[in-house]
Amino acid sequence: MNIELVAYSQANPALDPADLLEMSDLATIWNGASTYPENVIEYAGRVCYRSTHRMGTAPRFIVNRVKEGHEDIIEHIVATVRVRNSDEPLRWRMLNRHSEVTQEADGSWLVSANTRVWLDLFRRGIGLQAMPFLQAIAPKVYAEFAADIPSGNGAHAPEPAAIPPPPAMPSLDLDTSCLRPREEGPLRVTLLAFTQPGIDDAEAQLHHGSATFFFEGISRACTHQLVRHRLASFSQESQRYVGLDKGEWSAVVPPAFKDNKGAQAKLDEAWEFIQQLYLELRKMGIRKEDARFLLPNATETRIVTSMNFAAWSHFLWLRAVDKAAQWEIRRLGQLVLEMLYTVAPDVFQEHWNVYREKFPAST
Repeated sequence: MNIELVAYSQANPALDPADLLEMSDLATIWNGASTYPENVIEYAGRVCYRSTHRMGTAPRFIVNRVKEGHEDIIEHIVATVRVRNSDEPLRWRMLNRHSEVTQEADGSWLVSANTRVWLDLFRRGIGLQAMPFLQAIAPKVYAEFAADIPSGNGAHAPEPAAIPPPPAMPSLDLDTSCLRPREEGPLRVTLLAFTQPGIDDAEAQLHHGSATFFFEGISRACTHQLVRHRLASFSQESQRYVGLDKGEWSAVVPPAFKDNKGAQAKLDEAWEFIQQLYLELRKMGIRKEDARFLLPNATETRIVTSMNFAAWSHFLWLRAVDKAAQWEIRRLGQLVLEMLYTVAPDVFQEHWNVYREKFPAST
């Protein structure tokens, strides 16, 4: 069996740390002490706890999350390999349905999976020839297999020489102006990373390409719809660990309320009342995980979301280009589409055509 690395999750080339300093806490991704893919993993985990200001301060953050079984955060990074001289990938697909396996014209196999799926395969003793690539991309995710990654509470990040850096992927000719974070009111959509295998077959791109987005300033009503898309990975800010008592959230206001002063006043009154009740419960010793039961669908949240292009395609048909979609998730989906069309126009051309036809004012 011969295995070569074809692609892995790359940084959005439009993200410049200097330009992001005024945008929430996005610039802290570069405070991580590892590869960019692994920094995205840590960032996703810290979004859950609203601790992004601590990026890079705890070298064992990822190691400990994996050890505890909190592995959702490692699903946001994808690696694609090409396997020659073996039909073993068919077995991999049967053992973990979250991998994507495609046979190419020359008989070789393309295999794409997120780092959690690869971890599952390696733990079964399967696909170990791919491990050096994955260790280079996300060394802490695979710490249990690497003697050269320090252990113990006083651990430090491995020396650069211990694990070779991941090989550079070919740069893509992209219009980066279309990939910058987009803000509309409280909503901000940021493309954190994407995988573009650079294969000519659009059908294969559909299954082996992927993208990771960070959504901010959206309501819990919106994310309730978002997480119904099951072939995806989510890391959402936790109301169990993050509290309203620090003034960390506000209410997302629907346009219908903004156009109706009476309705807006009622919403403001309700939100202020809920905040007061929440704070009173906290002072009474009620834990955040219980006090959150008061919070409404309007409560603002943040979430890191990853899907392959096939799953994003399904999401976009339902949420971005359908006028029946709810206004908040529809606009979120449209901003996602504008970025994905830039990254993979062959895959999302039909979505783009329908979008331009139905929503000409938005394009």
